[in-house]
Amino acid sequence: DKLSQIKSLSFSFTTAPFPGKCLLRADSLSFSFKDDEPPLFSDLSLNIGTQDKIAVIGRTGKGKTTLLRLLAGELHSSTGSVEHAPSIELGYFGQTNIDRLNPELTVEDEIFSVQPEKSRSAVRGICGAMMFEGDMALKKVKVLSGGEKSRVMIGKILAAPSNFLLLDEPTNHLDLESTNAFCSALEHFTGAFVMVSHSEMLLRRVATRLIVFDDGGAFVF
Repeated sequence: DKLSQIKSLSFSFTTAPFPGKCLLRADSLSFSFKDDEPPLFSDLSLNIGTQDKIAVIGRTGKGKTTLLRLLAGELHSSTGSVEHAPSIELGYFGQTNIDRLNPELTVEDEIFSVQPEKSRSAVRGICGAMMFEGDMALKKVKVLSGGEKSRVMIGKILAAPSNFLLLDEPTNHLDLESTNAFCSALEHFTGAFVMVSHSEMLLRRVATRLIVFDDGGAFVF
């Protein structure tokens, strides 16, 4: 039988220019969901420069997602502070962000919502890169699988230039080929990122620093 090529992701992130050296500064962070509970972590300080490739590792439920939400400004720390540089352009892939996709919108419309001034052909190009070619871009979010929704979220990050990415287990719903494509895009991204991942392959290929959640706290390695 005639062989057909397997479709896989092929894309690159667009980097927004950044004039300074420090994108984000976190000082003495601690966080607990209730005042009478011990903190998930405490006294965590971190400076993120324009070239930092940081992975967050640790067991499930230790506070990795919470840390990303603090850095993104979705949560407020119990103590300490998070300061963003004025020129920061954030691309955020959060586990809960997939649930925020509008089920009644099409893939194309979701990506348009990030940059309404983009041309239809540019948006269709992003859809195609995310393996939503042709009429596939007109599928509504409500009929998509978990992996397809993840690709829509990645497409939304691609639609706007960024210099800092926050990525919470972005390859969770991706197959091996798509994970490799995502890894390659991160390797060529000239901005900074903080990424939660359990993938040893991804960690070894892209991370230059770690935030380790262990022994009831977190530290930078």
